[in-house]
Amino acid sequence: MPLEPTRRDWPQLLGQLAGQLDDGRVYDRDLPALARALQPVLEAYRRRAHLTGALDVR
Repeated sequence: MPLEPTRRDWPQLLGQLAGQLDDGRVYDRDLPALARALQPVLEAYRRRAHLTGALDVR
């Protein structure tokens, strides 16, 4: 059973995802599901960034 990523793992994992997207290793047919999964992540980040003054992303 895989371990749950920790806070320290996320930057590297998201970087790997970005690399796979750039390299075309994520199928176009998988992009809508990825967008649905990323949307709540971005919303949660924006709420937290607003409260803490962290960098906003668009």
